[in-house]
Amino acid sequence: MADESGRDRGISRRVPAWFGNLLVFSALLLMVVSYFFFQTSKAQDVFLEDAKYHTRLLAEAVRLNARGALLSSGVIDAILKTFLANSASFVKYLDAVEPFSTQELTAFAEEVGLSCIRIVRADGTVTQGPSDWCPEEDMQCPTPRQLMHFPSSHMTLFATPVLDGDGCVLVGIDTRQIDKLQEEIGLAQVLKTAEGLPGMKYVHLRNEEALDRETVLADQFRSTSSPAVSLKEQQGLPIAEVRLRLGGAELVVGADARPLFILQQRLWRDFFWFAATLVTTGVFLSWLLYRWQTSHLEEVQAYERRLSKQREEAALGRAAAAIAHEIRNPLNTIGMGIQRLQIEAQELSREHYELIGIVLDALKRTNSTVTGLLNYSRPPRPKMRPIRLDRLLDDILILYQKRLDQLGIEVYRKVSFDREIQGDPDFLRQVIDNLLRNAVEAQPEGGYVDIAIEEKGDFTELRVRNGGFSLPAEDAELILAPYFTTKTRGTGLGLAISERLVKAHGGRIEVSLPLEDALEIRVYLPKQDRPSSNA
Repeated sequence: MADESGRDRGISRRVPAWFGNLLVFSALLLMVVSYFFFQTSKAQDVFLEDAKYHTRLLAEAVRLNARGALLSSGVIDAILKTFLANSASFVKYLDAVEPFSTQELTAFAEEVGLSCIRIVRADGTVTQGPSDWCPEEDMQCPTPRQLMHFPSSHMTLFATPVLDGDGCVLVGIDTRQIDKLQEEIGLAQVLKTAEGLPGMKYVHLRNEEALDRETVLADQFRSTSSPAVSLKEQQGLPIAEVRLRLGGAELVVGADARPLFILQQRLWRDFFWFAATLVTTGVFLSWLLYRWQTSHLEEVQAYERRLSKQREEAALGRAAAAIAHEIRNPLNTIGMGIQRLQIEAQELSREHYELIGIVLDALKRTNSTVTGLLNYSRPPRPKMRPIRLDRLLDDILILYQKRLDQLGIEVYRKVSFDREIQGDPDFLRQVIDNLLRNAVEAQPEGGYVDIAIEEKGDFTELRVRNGGFSLPAEDAELILAPYFTTKTRGTGLGLAISERLVKAHGGRIEVSLPLEDALEIRVYLPKQDRPSSNA
């Protein structure tokens, strides 16, 4: 039992309350997602079934219209055939009594409503009225007692043979009105009317040539399968396309699917609002629990960080003080002794004088290292006053001019900002001096230094670019770290101290490699007073 209770406590420690709360809300969110997926799927199924139902209704209307159109066409053909047959028989009778002339035949045609009459007699003579009528093909006596339709010229002809030979009487009537009537009640008009109904995008009857008169009138023009429906996009609009087989043809109906997509968008909008509320609530409650559990740990960590920093600063201060007392004072004594020896000892050889010079140079470098360490250990407190950064640059360039000329280093100076800013002149002079010294020492065999002072928003930018940089790009930022140096002589504190001085002004330093062997350091100083960010 003790082992089980210990194991339970271990599990409770491994699963914090905020994580359990997050799991519960995640399960609720999963249930909500499943429910909304079900609702959108159901809405789509209902819409597609409705599209199938309306397509069946439309197919039945098309079938009935096609049947009615064929029956109407048959009735019209029968009436035309009877009328034209009677007219032809009457013309044949009158011509047998007394042959018609062209003028008489034309007048008779106009009287009875015919477009043309042609009499081909047994002796081969032909009389036609009107005389300028010309059929689509030169026919003397076509198949008798049959209607001949010419849709391009809107003409229907009928021929009846004469009794005493091979001649015939050919009569024709203008069918423009009849064609228009059949077009109005035809299948194409029905499809066009259906296409104009609300919610319809297109209605097509494919393979229409497979429908013959016998198939339609025999009532074989019916649906032979279940409609097939699919969602597609046409010209940026959602379409529900339904295909239904009608005998040998296929009815294709495209219905506007925007109502479905609007419904789905509304469902998903509601889902996202609900899910966002649920997620926000869950995350917020989990965050409260997390903060409650970790607040004490954060306080302890923050205290340890402050304590560690204070210890580091105290140790650095003690070390700097010890160095100043234990090293600098003896160094000064040694330096003064050697200088006195150099002045007063007349019997020293030339080699001894050179040795003394080397020792004095070493003492000078050691003293510089101690000075740099002391400067780095002290928190900088700038004394702000109006200064001109370009003038500080010019003063330091004068000091370096002789050395620059000796090494063959070209200086390119560009100043586009020459107004006053707030800063400590001594600190900023030290920053510029460190930047120029690094640029010069990096190019012992000559090179260039590109210096620019520009305005960048609320900051003044001092940019120094020089060649001779040989470190890889990933090590570029290390040059700002304390004690990092690539020179055989140097403390590695110059740029680290410069960064602390710039941060004390509320600014920052950035390092980049614009070219393969070039180093560019940008110093950003605020034009107005800003809170310092001493490291």
